[in-house]
Amino acid sequence: MAANEARAEPRYELGTSQADLIEAAVIASDEECKLSRKELFSRYWPGVIFSGLLSMALIMEGMDVGLINNFFAHDAYLKKFGWPDANGKLHIPTSWQSGIGNGNNLGSIIGLLLNGYLQSRYGSRRVYMGAMALMGVSIFALFFSTSVETLLVGNILCGIPWGMFQTLTTAYAAEICPTAMRGYLTAWVSMCWGAGSFLATGVLRGSLDLEGDLAWKIPYAIQWVWVVPLFIVGFLAPESPWYLVRRGRIEDAEKSLRRLARKDFYTEETMAQTLALMKHTNKMEKIVAENSSYPDCFRSTNLRRTGIVCMAWLIQILNGQSVTSYAAVFLKSAGMPTIQSFNYNMGIQSVNIFATGIAIVLMGKIGRRIFYFWGSSIIGLAMLIIGILGFLPGTANVSIAVAVVMIIVQATFKVSLGPTTYVIVAETSSNRVRAQTIVIGRAVYVVGQIIVQQLNPRMLNSSSDAWNWGAKAGLFYFGLCIIWAVWIFFFLPETKNRSYAELDYLFQTKTPARKFTTTPVDLFEIAPPEKITQDLHEEHVENNVTEIQEERRL
Repeated sequence: MAANEARAEPRYELGTSQADLIEAAVIASDEECKLSRKELFSRYWPGVIFSGLLSMALIMEGMDVGLINNFFAHDAYLKKFGWPDANGKLHIPTSWQSGIGNGNNLGSIIGLLLNGYLQSRYGSRRVYMGAMALMGVSIFALFFSTSVETLLVGNILCGIPWGMFQTLTTAYAAEICPTAMRGYLTAWVSMCWGAGSFLATGVLRGSLDLEGDLAWKIPYAIQWVWVVPLFIVGFLAPESPWYLVRRGRIEDAEKSLRRLARKDFYTEETMAQTLALMKHTNKMEKIVAENSSYPDCFRSTNLRRTGIVCMAWLIQILNGQSVTSYAAVFLKSAGMPTIQSFNYNMGIQSVNIFATGIAIVLMGKIGRRIFYFWGSSIIGLAMLIIGILGFLPGTANVSIAVAVVMIIVQATFKVSLGPTTYVIVAETSSNRVRAQTIVIGRAVYVVGQIIVQQLNPRMLNSSSDAWNWGAKAGLFYFGLCIIWAVWIFFFLPETKNRSYAELDYLFQTKTPARKFTTTPVDLFEIAPPEKITQDLHEEHVENNVTEIQEERRL
């Protein structure tokens, strides 16, 4: 008890001592960036476990995308929900394929907007548990669907919690770990999404041999398996220490930090340094985001940060990799038998976990710009090859060649653009409006997904109401990849091994994207210790009043 009393006040001294603590924390952060992965994981293994488990909610979303897009080539699904086309072949019209997919997107947008507000107000844990409970209820709508109309409603309802998980898990992963760990934990979010896609292909392939409605109901029912265990993880997980600092709950932030590291890792001194840097970072960001609201994302230098986040998400969805989600449909339209097309689809999606694992290993050594530039360029080249194959005769040989190139596309995406996007959006967004910025960027992603779900079924299907471009669709995405490579080279900053405070400085001083790695940083130029001294007591009183008011409202 005496030790607790001793550190209640003196540790948060003002003025010069505060500056010393901040500088010591920055030096410690820089030193941690030089440590091996083994040592980093040894120091922060509780945070790694909590972040890794909570991010597994994205397995459900990845699985859903794989189910929605490839169910349209599933015989039992077509028998239940489809009807004959002009040639007498059972199908679900491309308009309904797009509509069902966009129902999920509509729900995701609602969930995204809700999460941006709720996470900044109530923290990650409570919002996560609420979204997981809603997920468990929403799956009933898909499981008991009887028509394409009820499928649409079910996808809208399930899209709401999926949208919340999309940004909540990324922001949480970015906020519970030190600078050196950010890349690994945020890239793991992509691993979970890829694992869901792979799981969807395996479940769909296995369900081909089932009879009746079970063939399409079981893939939906499997998602219930995740709900209860992940809800319990959410209940046990510590709250984001950055959220607690923003709310002025410094003692709770300290408890959270201690739970996220191994026992006795933090000394009194290192804890004081860490909290001092977090408070200073929060103070720097209040200059351009006082209210932590959506409008703050478009004010001053936050506008540039929001633009980068939006472009990162847009490039992730509009690079051509999205055709791999339609692999079974794509290959079946190219002349491949149904079972063989699902087998190849499993091969295409099987690289998800392996390739993302490679990305996580490399994340501490290779910069974000390099991952993004070369990933986009290689995928663009692969799209060019697929487009050229679309003009060659010989259906069987062309479909196999396209399948092989699609495996290369998927592997490249999962090593580069896939996981790196989650890292970039988490690191680029301002701490005070991180949840809102990621939400806006992900909403742009969803808009891109709506475009993809309008274009891809029409480009890839061979039914009477489709465009029947087939492999030639690769040329369209090749053109987009050229645009993305140019933007990445000139406008995407390198955020690797930069603390949030350093990134705030670089953005607020309007440093060009290609100079982020070499520009020296002065953390006290924007918010000097004198300014902290003047505002600290005021802020403490204001936060206490706000907390009391919120407790009364609740």
